[in-house]
Amino acid sequence: MKTVQTILFPTDFSETAQNAFRYCLRVADAYQAKIELLHVIYPEYEVMDIPVMAMKATQDKSEAAKEALQSFVDLSLVQVQAAYQLRRAPSINSKVEIGDPVSVIAKVARRDHADLIVMGTKGRHNVLEKVFGSVTTGIIARAHCSVWVIPEEATYNAINIVAYATDLQETDPYHIWKVSQLLEVFNPIMHCVHVQLPGADNGQLNISELEMFFTTHAPTLQIQFHNLKGASVYERLEEFADTYDVEVLAMYAPHHNLLERIFYQSTTRKMALQTRIPLFLYRTV
Repeated sequence: MKTVQTILFPTDFSETAQNAFRYCLRVADAYQAKIELLHVIYPEYEVMDIPVMAMKATQDKSEAAKEALQSFVDLSLVQVQAAYQLRRAPSINSKVEIGDPVSVIAKVARRDHADLIVMGTKGRHNVLEKVFGSVTTGIIARAHCSVWVIPEEATYNAINIVAYATDLQETDPYHIWKVSQLLEVFNPIMHCVHVQLPGADNGQLNISELEMFFTTHAPTLQIQFHNLKGASVYERLEEFADTYDVEVLAMYAPHHNLLERIFYQSTTRKMALQTRIPLFLYRTV
């Protein structure tokens, strides 16, 4: 199986991004992967949109960003290595691109054959972000690969416990198996969790069938199954994560078309806006 070889990390130089990059360095160390560090700037528009002035302003901004990227990397490496000895400092390639962040990040991820995007997210989002979506949720919708979301207050701990949230669809055994393979470098215990909502369709499988499948086909996999009841998927998953000391919550993030991106309020989108623990969103490439 192809493992994670290239990680794309978009940064806006915020404290949230700095914290997430320290986490990313530990993830890259586990995979022995290279990091593509990306900062996206909007093109500058001067008074009366004079092309030469606008181009010069954009170029100046780009040069300043390149210097900031190097400082960003240096500070993060010092902070990580002060507390943890990396097996091998990852190869880090920094770049500055111009345009809309969501479109550029998605384009660069595909162009550079990224296997994983790691990015930070703030715990509190303003009203506009909750209605129209943040950069993070935009990337979740448009990225071709898996996305690992790091909340602003999350710190890297040994990834011993992973919870996979399932909606009990027929393809879930495949997705759970793929996630377990992607995360096996951390050797975690996995908990497969389904939240049953009152009066809701409970999916095409039941949790017992899912458990039987893995008992039969993957008896050595460290995985446990849980069926929970509650009025909110988010709240029950948060409670489960607190009870079992979950370090990473994993979910499948299917691709959606444009209309679905606008109108479909997915659980993955809500979790990315609210989660307090790192969120691994698996996507088939």
